[in-house]
Amino acid sequence: MEEEEPKFVFETSDDEEERVKPKKSQSPWDFGVYSESVAEEHARRSTTSIDTKISKVREEHSLPIPDESDEDEDDPESEPEPEQEENKEEEIEETKKSVVAKQPFFSSSDGTSFHANSFMDLHISRPLLRACEALGYNKPTPIQAACIPLALSGRDICGSAITGSGKTAAFTLPVLERLLFRPKRIHAIRVLVLTPTRELAVQVHSMIEKLAQFTDIRCCLVVGGLSTKVQEAALRSMPDIVVATPGRMIDHLRNTMSVGLEDLAVLILDEADRLLELGFSAEISELVRVCPKKRQTMLFSATMTEQVDELIKLSLNKPLRLSADPSTKRPASLTEEVVRVRRTREVNQEAVLLALCSKTFTSQVIIFSGTKEAAHRLKIIFGLCGLKAAELHGNLTQVQRLDALEVFRKQEVDFLIATDVAARGLDIIGVKTVINFACPRDLTSYVHRVGRTARAGRAGYAVTFVTDNDRSILRAIAKRAGSKLRSRIVAEQSISKWCQTIEQLEDQVSEVLQEEREERAIRKAEMEATKAENIIKHRDEIFSRPKKTWFSTEREKLLASQAAKKAAMNNGQGPSKEVISVQEAEDLKMKEKRKREREKNMPRKKRRRLEANREILEDQEAEQKQGRGNNKNEKEGKLLVDVAKRSAKAVKAVSKAQAAGKFVRKVEKKTPKRASQRTQSKPEEMKELFQSDMHDKKQKKSTQGGMKKNTKSFKSKSRYKRK
Repeated sequence: MEEEEPKFVFETSDDEEERVKPKKSQSPWDFGVYSESVAEEHARRSTTSIDTKISKVREEHSLPIPDESDEDEDDPESEPEPEQEENKEEEIEETKKSVVAKQPFFSSSDGTSFHANSFMDLHISRPLLRACEALGYNKPTPIQAACIPLALSGRDICGSAITGSGKTAAFTLPVLERLLFRPKRIHAIRVLVLTPTRELAVQVHSMIEKLAQFTDIRCCLVVGGLSTKVQEAALRSMPDIVVATPGRMIDHLRNTMSVGLEDLAVLILDEADRLLELGFSAEISELVRVCPKKRQTMLFSATMTEQVDELIKLSLNKPLRLSADPSTKRPASLTEEVVRVRRTREVNQEAVLLALCSKTFTSQVIIFSGTKEAAHRLKIIFGLCGLKAAELHGNLTQVQRLDALEVFRKQEVDFLIATDVAARGLDIIGVKTVINFACPRDLTSYVHRVGRTARAGRAGYAVTFVTDNDRSILRAIAKRAGSKLRSRIVAEQSISKWCQTIEQLEDQVSEVLQEEREERAIRKAEMEATKAENIIKHRDEIFSRPKKTWFSTEREKLLASQAAKKAAMNNGQGPSKEVISVQEAEDLKMKEKRKREREKNMPRKKRRRLEANREILEDQEAEQKQGRGNNKNEKEGKLLVDVAKRSAKAVKAVSKAQAAGKFVRKVEKKTPKRASQRTQSKPEEMKELFQSDMHDKKQKKSTQGGMKKNTKSFKSKSRYKRK
């Protein structure tokens, strides 16, 4: 018999058990530490939150919520959409053509490795390795493995990769590694990171803070919506890294004493295409001009456009082009679905959304709305229906926006209703579904929206509501997704129930909105009164301060927006007389580009028909301009009321003069001469010119009757008959 091996049983204490358990990785994002709480803000401003208003209305009214426990589930069809079979070319390849054609501008990146087994292989110091371990980063992503060694050598980099590939850590780790060897006695701003939105700036700053937690490197956040005085004090202390939005950074450079970028060593442009879309091109050009020429510049973006290429030429010096995961256009773990909303059903779109969110997608969902007003309305409806939701858009204060992200990150609410403010860069762990309630305007926006889910290999769903007007973007999505795009059909019974519920909730929604308007008016009156009191009380101190200078004043922005509106109203009938600013010019250029992209996605027959109609329209406009030039001397039409007033005044004056015994001379009215002939067409004009030319030649011939006939003169007998 074989002897059984003895089994040893070890007794461990509670403390030892805690040590044996694997360490829980830290979260790289923490949005709640950057400002006061929302409750403190409402107490300071004497206002109430939207959730308080909704709960108050729910207590006053008994609201019917449909019960969908017995209904059949939504039926997703696995068949692909018919539009996707037209072409199988990828849209993203088209955006890269301009870059490939101009390859000599970039340095050769041959030999660059996109693979590394661990962060130790990238030659990073121990404090940074320890921070990566604390955050749970074990293996570098392809963009990190390629970018970190090149950035450590000081090369300019233009990097592009799919969303969720770790671009923030790719530029943060080499910057921190270089700053560990800085001259510590000389304090200066050495790194500037520019981001398009405040929320992305907060996220990047939080990431840098977590990666630098075991070092003495200091980082500062400079964004709008937060205290200017606190930011001024932080900038005067000369932090090593500044994370900023372009507008507020220029404000501090112009108006804050002893703040400059003379010692800047690294400039980083994150989400560069979005920076240019939001109209920051003039501000970025100004910041690039202020920065020293001898610097390292890194530009990162998930998508490359023509404007990004122009910015690369302006700011980078012999950059290396790094494109990680070029074959992976979409995450493999992403499931893309489309909900077709027919023209007769567009009114019930909110009911379709509630039917999906109440039964199918119930937690960790980001809903993208087209406008701020629509997002706020959805937030009220979700609250009245008992669904926990937060909102994120431009009409909120910065404290409320950061609180919404923090509440959603901690999974205290199930839905985040947002505009495109949340479409770029935000990495919230655990997002299961993205719903495009408003269809994105182009494929680039779609790529960035759905990039909020299925990040770092996790599974995710992307559901897009498509109306009959959004067929071009549907074709682009179908090209990108291939045969994996599915169509989802929502149960008709569920939609009708939610339609009835929304109709019954309309009074409560208008009540909440009315209360908000009243509160806003009271708040504005209080602010005006406080401002007047401060001016009276501290008049000398206020007027002794130096006047602030702005990159573009509110008046210039207003004039620019008015000029853009007039240009849009003219529809190509000639440029407006007012000067358009650089920002508005960039916006108009982007509109024209989107228009061209939409036309590119059209079928060939439709595109040719559109071009033919455009040519006809241009010819008609040219004829109208010619007609307006001929009729310049004609008087413009006058209002009937003005004519009546003037004639009444004239009659009154004549009667007064006659009563005084004065001689009144009658003035004959000048009748405008009518055109003797109608406008001639082009063939008639040519015929008349030809006949007059022939008449002149005959007269010359008759006057030269006595002269000798020229034998060399040639006359075609076939064209003119002799008398």
